[in-house]
Amino acid sequence: AAVHAAKSGHIDALVTAPIHKGHARAAGFAFDGHTDFLAAAFGVPEVAMMFVGPKLRVVLATVHVSLAQVPRLLTVNHIRSAALLGTRALGAWLGVERPRVGVLGLNPHAGEGGLFGDEEQRTVSPAIDEIRAELGRTGVLATVSGPLVPDAAFRQALAGEFDLLVALYHDQGLIPVKLVDFDNTVNVTLGLPIVRT
Repeated sequence: AAVHAAKSGHIDALVTAPIHKGHARAAGFAFDGHTDFLAAAFGVPEVAMMFVGPKLRVVLATVHVSLAQVPRLLTVNHIRSAALLGTRALGAWLGVERPRVGVLGLNPHAGEGGLFGDEEQRTVSPAIDEIRAELGRTGVLATVSGPLVPDAAFRQALAGEFDLLVALYHDQGLIPVKLVDFDNTVNVTLGLPIVRT
């Protein structure tokens, strides 16, 4: 009903409450959560979850998947899409004129030059190159840094060095957000034609 109301112009925004994804799936809900459902309902190809709080802003490249699946599912496109959607939202919704975006590495110490994994060289760095190129093509003035050491990047963001962090998986981004800004953070779905929190 809410999607129908939004599509027909009767509402401009949608606020969803938490759901138990396991129970929803058992009841026949064919999606992993509201975000996937809304993307399909509105027919949008790219969405991202961004958590906006007074101290941290974090966008996720992957969402509700097991940790074991993250390296296989994480692609240049996932990282690029999340970063671009988040960067554009900073300007359009939050008035950040020259966003400073940090893209996290996947592995401890951001892989330490391949010692602890090669996802940074194989996936994260090429994504950062594409993000920079796309922002340059579209005239968005932003600084994109990374791959950042994940356990240090949140401290840097809290110190004011970044306007947005791109986390590569759910808990990488949400543990710091919930630790620091739990009561004051809003989850916003980027990429939809309406505001959804």
